[in-house]
Amino acid sequence: MKYWLIIILVLIGIVGLYLASSIIILYIGNQKVFGFHGSDPDNPCYQRFEDYDKELERDEYQCGYYLKCIRGYIYRKKDISPEKIKGFIILSHGLFGTHIQYMADIYLLCMNGYEVLAYDQYGCGISDGKSMEYLANGIYVCENVIHDVIKRNVNKDLPILLYGHSWGAYSVMGAMKEYPQIKGVIARSSPISPSLAADDLMKAFKMKTRYFLLPGFKLSLFFLLGFHNSVSAKRGLRKNHTSPVLLIQAKNDNMVLFKHSLAAYYLKKPKTNVSCFITENGLHNSIISEEGSKAYSEKVKEYKTILKDNSLVRQEEIEKFEAGLNRREMYPYQDIVKDKIIEFFDECIKK
Repeated sequence: MKYWLIIILVLIGIVGLYLASSIIILYIGNQKVFGFHGSDPDNPCYQRFEDYDKELERDEYQCGYYLKCIRGYIYRKKDISPEKIKGFIILSHGLFGTHIQYMADIYLLCMNGYEVLAYDQYGCGISDGKSMEYLANGIYVCENVIHDVIKRNVNKDLPILLYGHSWGAYSVMGAMKEYPQIKGVIARSSPISPSLAADDLMKAFKMKTRYFLLPGFKLSLFFLLGFHNSVSAKRGLRKNHTSPVLLIQAKNDNMVLFKHSLAAYYLKKPKTNVSCFITENGLHNSIISEEGSKAYSEKVKEYKTILKDNSLVRQEEIEKFEAGLNRREMYPYQDIVKDKIIEFFDECIKK
């Protein structure tokens, strides 16, 4: 056998081994992020419906999804008359929780006259599914919910709007493509694609394997996900050129880096129906002030410190800690973002 042929075969073997190793590592990583049934954090600092039930009411919602069930609730302000409801918002939540993590958002939207359908993603909360599977699954679930709302007139002829954050933002952007009747879309902290989202997560969690994966990262991820799950959030805007879109992004977002955000992309490549609202601060959840986010983190640390205490007085300390919490005050809005959201949706329903 010729010397050069041996070298080529060795190189092919090395590349093949590298790609196989990369795919295995990415599969393990995806399982750690998506390979379980998502639930809300188990700590008393986390918001819940009971914090808002004096002002909000809700009805159960469900629809089918490949012989499984997607469940959620339709929220509205208590005692609001039907003619005063401005529009019907479908809310898609982010990773590491359920729609309940968006009670502050839901409250804001409902108190400003909107009905909000907030559902749990497949494999999360009260919805069916053993695991969340892949990032792109969020798009297909969202498409299914939109289709169900339109088909059954769940919105009762109210204007339909979409709202999502992080995974949910990616989901609503990808799902909007076949529905020009959607009056407006707000996507906060939206990644562009599964590959960029995965890279940002590896940076956020300081994973050393990232450096090993970098040379063939996109190719390895494509082999793992396949075409069906390698979907860009830009797909929605490739087809839907009429629905107004507002992309909200903080420059210091530490989970979806600004350079990898959908907002940064459309700042460079503008579209007539897309506007971008950029803040200097706000981290990943810029509707909440940074001070509020930090205060929440400090309270969680305090709670975990109490849990580490194995003494007999631990339960008494936990009860005292919980009694001193005011969860509503722990989620103060960043006013410029809050006001922009309502202003945008109010403009959308006038058109």
